Amino acid sequence: MRRLRSTSGLLALLTLTAVVAAACAGERATLQGESAAREVDPTPVEVGPDDSDEGDDAAADADEREDITLRLGLGADWTGDPADAGPASLSRRVVADLLHQGLTSLEADGSIGPGLADRWFVTEDRLTWTFVLADGLTDGLGLPLTARDVKMSLESVAARGHADQAATSLAAVIGWNDYVAGDSGGVAGISAPDISTLVVRLEQPFEALPDVLASPSFGITGLTEDGEIRTTGDYRYDGDDTLVAVDDDAIVSEIQLVRSDSPAADLLANGLADWVVLESGEGADNLPGDIIRQPLDLRVAIVVRLGDAEARRAILGSLVTSELTAGIPSLNPLPNPLTNEDDGALPESIVVDVPAGTLAPLGSALEQRLTDAGVEVDVNESPADEFASRVTSGDAVVFPLVVAGGAGADDALLRVAGGVDDVTGTEFAVLSDLIDGVSAEQEAARRRLLIDGLEAELQGLGLMLLVGQFEVRVGVGPDFDGLRHGVDGMLDLSHLSG
Repeated sequence: MRRLRSTSGLLALLTLTAVVAAACAGERATLQGESAAREVDPTPVEVGPDDSDEGDDAAADADEREDITLRLGLGADWTGDPADAGPASLSRRVVADLLHQGLTSLEADGSIGPGLADRWFVTEDRLTWTFVLADGLTDGLGLPLTARDVKMSLESVAARGHADQAATSLAAVIGWNDYVAGDSGGVAGISAPDISTLVVRLEQPFEALPDVLASPSFGITGLTEDGEIRTTGDYRYDGDDTLVAVDDDAIVSEIQLVRSDSPAADLLANGLADWVVLESGEGADNLPGDIIRQPLDLRVAIVVRLGDAEARRAILGSLVTSELTAGIPSLNPLPNPLTNEDDGALPESIVVDVPAGTLAPLGSALEQRLTDAGVEVDVNESPADEFASRVTSGDAVVFPLVVAGGAGADDALLRVAGGVDDVTGTEFAVLSDLIDGVSAEQEAARRRLLIDGLEAELQGLGLMLLVGQFEVRVGVGPDFDGLRHGVDGMLDLSHLSG
């Protein structure tokens, strides 16, 4: 983000698991043999009284500091659109975060702070949010950035359609679903009454709105008349694969995107990249630097929508999560609290729906486990759109579902508006008060408790079982020991020194 120089100076419950989880394939390494790399846990950014002193020291040494160039390994399919940076792909999210700023931002301590908007207000009924843009905003090309540009950027996310994770995250906004479905010419609930004011009107309270808008997927972008990508973050394009800092005093002055079909581990081992997301099955033999385990705010659940609660609990209670996740290396198993807690009768036969792609192995794992338990199982593996249609129509009875956060806060992309029926079905109206309470709760800690309560109710009713959480391993070169990941997994470059 740049300012013109002047004299005045929400667990999202997602229906399309294949779309969201596709980028997880190959983003976790299995360490094998001897390695020069150390495997470490993520190093959180420390916020404390000493930070201000470090900032003063950095400013004093700015003239003596060498320029730093950081090389990021990135898949060849990066389009430059931040909305492509779903919660499953850490590498895309990192690049989107560097290039594009949202209306709000995630602070180092996990709270939500200003982004392109330096302040915002909400009405007493919590249905109208007004975001005021900072004065004199420009994009990376030096062009003025207005509230109208922000509106168009948000609408471009909705225009991606119902098969896109980001496009389903703001269903509480008036007219959002109509635009997602292609039934309107714009999102009725988003308006720009002047160049610096954006108004968002909701159908029902949705307190996670600022969290969602801080996600890299909602970084503000667009295209110029010449087709150039507009950037709004700390870096801008200087050529297709070179990013340069907007701030002349930035610690890292240049970032190079390294696109290659070679394994990510090879890029790091051969000194071609300084930061990579390791692919599934890649060993760490002879890798320099550190291997950082980075959990994603992305879990997988098995949903059962049968009318018989005992049968639902019996199915979920029979599952061994380590068996289900074994075929997906980047998915770590979560404990099953329903195991052996219910003696209900299993159904004689059942159809299991799975999306083609990353989550497809869950189909064969469910088939094996339930067949061993005496159930006749038919696995229906279908493309993402067809799978989504079966889920939203109610035809799918047993299926995997991705439960995602995204901005870093535990409830960042919780989407209870317009999507929770994918789990509960319309017959479970008993949960509606709890669902509405989660969406409307203003205090983050209390909202977290309500989310935990909702998940416990869903599991207790046998409707949903959380079976695994995605994790990636990041390789960092030996010259970048000071590189950090923030609470949302994004890069924090402030601890590097030239």
